[in-house]
Amino acid sequence: MLYITSRMNGVYIMNNKNQEGFTELTLRTIEMRTTLVRCHHQYLINMAQLKEITFTENSQAKLVLSNSQHIPISRRYLKVFKEALGLCQFG
Repeated sequence: MLYITSRMNGVYIMNNKNQEGFTELTLRTIEMRTTLVRCHHQYLINMAQLKEITFTENSQAKLVLSNSQHIPISRRYLKVFKEALGLCQFG
């Protein structure tokens, strides 16, 4: 599994073959029951599928997954991601 996203009409799971499936579970429920990580209020990602984090000119960031899919990362979750990846220095 690559990521899970929430849309107006439900929650969808995207697999490694770019096939999409529907679930009646909420993102919150999935987040609590799995190791998927929230990167945006509409997205959970599989960290094992994370290829890179790219930064844009306007201080925004996007996650690039193993299939080259770009997923937004909100400012709220960017620090958590950097810490999880050991990219933040403390002190």
